[in-house]
Amino acid sequence: MDELEIKQQTIALETARSDWAAFQLLLKSDEDFILSLKENPVFSPAGPLENIRLQVEFTSLSGAKVIMQPVGLVEDDDRRYKSDILLENDMVNVKRLVVQPVWTEITIPADAAPGIYKGEVLVYSHRMFENEEMIMSLQFTVEVLGVTLHPPEQNAFNLDLWLHMANIARKHEVVLWSDSHFEILEHYVKSLAQLGQKSIMAIVSEIPWIGQRCYKNTNYLSDLFEYNMLKVKKSISGEYSIDFFVLERYIKLCFKYGINEEIEVHGLLHIWASSCDGYGNLLDDYPDAIRVRYYDEADKCYKYMRSGKEIREYIRSIEVFFIMKGWIDKVRITADEPGDMPIYKKCISELRQVAPLMKVKTIIGHSTFLDHLEYYREENMDLVVLFDIACEKWEAVVEGRKKLNGRLSFYVCCGPDKPNTFISSPLLECRLMGILAAFMEFDGLLRWNYTVWPENPRERISYKYPVWKAGDTNFVYPSNNGRPLLTLRYKNLKRGIEDFELIRRVKMSCPDYKELLGRIKDTIFRCQDWTQYPPGKKRSAEELYSLDYNDYRVARRMLLEALISNNRKGE
Repeated sequence: MDELEIKQQTIALETARSDWAAFQLLLKSDEDFILSLKENPVFSPAGPLENIRLQVEFTSLSGAKVIMQPVGLVEDDDRRYKSDILLENDMVNVKRLVVQPVWTEITIPADAAPGIYKGEVLVYSHRMFENEEMIMSLQFTVEVLGVTLHPPEQNAFNLDLWLHMANIARKHEVVLWSDSHFEILEHYVKSLAQLGQKSIMAIVSEIPWIGQRCYKNTNYLSDLFEYNMLKVKKSISGEYSIDFFVLERYIKLCFKYGINEEIEVHGLLHIWASSCDGYGNLLDDYPDAIRVRYYDEADKCYKYMRSGKEIREYIRSIEVFFIMKGWIDKVRITADEPGDMPIYKKCISELRQVAPLMKVKTIIGHSTFLDHLEYYREENMDLVVLFDIACEKWEAVVEGRKKLNGRLSFYVCCGPDKPNTFISSPLLECRLMGILAAFMEFDGLLRWNYTVWPENPRERISYKYPVWKAGDTNFVYPSNNGRPLLTLRYKNLKRGIEDFELIRRVKMSCPDYKELLGRIKDTIFRCQDWTQYPPGKKRSAEELYSLDYNDYRVARRMLLEALISNNRKGE
């Protein structure tokens, strides 16, 4: 490496206890080189390249853990490569003039004493069999403040990221619902738990989203179909039986990692249909297109239920299962973006007749659906509102908080363009999700996209553009070892959820919280009128909220210092 430019010699970070701090190093050379992050010897098939090895020294704080990961680039919709994946490789080959980021994360123990701790990044160089030489040292400090973060499972933020389990099985090349599949699912569930996930995704009929109509995208054919977790049989005498083993096993796996507040049941309400593509309603006497496949022992053939009577008995059996397990209060039958209010009400009426104890959660993607708050209150529903619609009909959202008995959360997906969690979105917009929820007084965030990868996500994540933007389908990537590869977007979302929790704690414990939160709101938001956020207002992101990392850093420090000050007053 002929020349190494240093733009920032020192880095100063602040953190709480049971917390984490992170920074990125950016490396670029005028020739190809090898980046190495471990002690192992490294040679490249590209030839006798220079080997740049990084090593972190942070021994001043006992019990702290440090990891370094190269950041992988992915091709965005504009065909430009952008940083996203946190790789687990111990080395990468870096092309000349390409900026290679390195994620460095320090985990702070719960018993860390408040204070400033010093560390350094050592940069070594050698080529082939040369003796290694240290060519640079970069200093950093971590200030630990006297506040302890709660474990993710104790955070109040209602996080609901959808885990598409069949897609995980496909990408890791294992049999759906097999032991191997569950071994892999455990790693994904654990990664969700580390974010503070509250909801368990259960699918109880076949292809409730008809594969997101993936069959229409013929230029990049990708299988996005999701399948029933229940196995149904029809005996020779004509009686149905349901095997709940897979569903129960998955729910208990989530419970193991503290994901236990909500069981979100998909496949019983507002099932997507498209008759012209062959995915119509199989039932002549039931308003919803529920598809239940069963094995007929009489002729040993698989078939689909065709009558409303069969579907009603099936739904009733599912409710009985949840009652018997003692989980009925956690269940939310989910309607994903219904578009016709009369049909939607008719489907709910049918559902209530056979399963009155299962609550409903409606995801509102059409503005007219916010005109029916009294109906949602009577039905004791949870609501999740598209961010654009929430801003457009802000008065109805405010009124909804007063009228609704259940939770009120928001979601982003293929819209809005800003804020969002696309690869093209500024990373701080991922963090902003938690802060928006706190100041707009939402209970949490729903995102459909944890693992809805297209066919080759590591090679081409762009899919269905411009309807979906790159990154709309995922927060993590499938690795070759059966584990999820996290992303910079995942890390920023995690930080935003922690911001939400700190704001909540300040509200609960600090008498003067209104003045403090007013200052934080002024620091983060350039526009505090939520009705100005929908795309029709044509405001740029910079006109709406800060994209300066230092503003978020200042806001977080204010929250931590307020909690410290309040603790001292209470002593």
